[in-house]
This record gives sequence, C-alpha cells and structure tokens, in this order.
Amino acid sequence: MAATLWQWDGQPVLTGCGARELLDLELTAFFASRQCPGAAIRAAMDWALQQARAKRTVVSGFHSPLEQSVLKVLMAAGSPAVVVLARPVAGAKLPPEWTEPLAQAHMAVVSGAATVGRLTQQLATQRNALVAQLAHKIVVAHASTAGSLAAQLDQWRLDGRQVELL
Repeated sequence: MAATLWQWDGQPVLTGCGARELLDLELTAFFASRQCPGAAIRAAMDWALQQARAKRTVVSGFHSPLEQSVLKVLMAAGSPAVVVLARPVAGAKLPPEWTEPLAQAHMAVVSGAATVGRLTQQLATQRNALVAQLAHKIVVAHASTAGSLAAQLDQWRLDGRQVELL
C-alpha cells in the first residue's frame, strides 16, 4: 500500500493512506486492554453500534481483540474510522477487509512511526499516545489495573483530557 506524507497545522507529521480528510473531523479515541471482562465487552459493543449509527469518526490502534471487534462494527456500517499503526504505513500488509472502506473513503490508516520492527510495549505506548493526540475525546472500555494503558489513562486525566470510561 502506497503511503503519503501528511502534515497540517497543530498535528504531527504522519504517513498515511485512505481518506486523509477524516483527520480533520472531531475524532473519538477508543481503547481497550487485551483482556476485558464481559461487562466491558458488552458496553463497548453497544458504544460501537451508537458510533456507527451516528457515523462518528473513531480513531484507535484497533489492536486488542475488543478494539478489533469495534472496528468490524464500524466497517460493517460504513462508519468512518482512522487506524493508527505502530509501524510505518509504507510497506505494511493491510488486511484485505480494509480495501473497500479505504476505497470508499470511510477509512484512513496512519502512522507516526519511522522504523519497522516488532511491536513492543514501547511502540504500542507511542501509538496510543498518537491516537490520544489526534482525538478530541478519549473513550476506554477497560484498562487492566497494572497495564500500560492504565498508566496512560492516568496521564491523560492529569493532562486535562476528556476521558470517558464505559
């Protein structure tokens, strides 16, 4: 997939493909830890349906299982989504199910990463920070108590970011 360098006022330099104009919309970040209790899963799926019906643009790494499920709901509804990769977009093998949303301008895939490598906790943390930076509002389905997402969540709150827990 060919990637283009995207830069605009107040935002980081990104590489990306797809609907660049989605980045100019009011984005809602979505996060969930790798393991979530059933109540968080149900709440997140209800939330995803609400976002899809309202055609709100959701930004996420869409990496954890629950984040991936939310992306499937958004894609099925033709709702806009911005996927932030922890690796460069250029040369990334994107899932075939993303082809149609990318072609229909319902999806953008972006990255601030400069190097290719194995996904580490540090890269995931950097990706999550970029997702939060791009978003107007942050929604968290579940953050494991001892996980790195919980630490980031605490920092975002300290920074005065709008954070909603499902």
